[in-house]
Amino acid sequence: MRVLLCTFIQIVMWCGYSIVLFLSHHDHNFYETILMLMFGYFNFLVAQRLNINKSVALNMTISLTLIYVTGKMIIG
Repeated sequence: MRVLLCTFIQIVMWCGYSIVLFLSHHDHNFYETILMLMFGYFNFLVAQRLNINKSVALNMTISLTLIYVTGKMIIG
């Protein structure tokens, strides 16, 4: 149940990241990358805060980050 809740929270966080990118569309790619790393780290901290094992939290965060980046590349 905690993993499902964490997955939902991380999806909401990536939606928030998309909104931030939309509102700051004049930023350079470097700053967008730094912001993405910050959101990814924050998602990892949320997963750890929900008492999920570190390796599971890291795998879940990396998987959802890759899904987000792939979807962003496909959609445009």
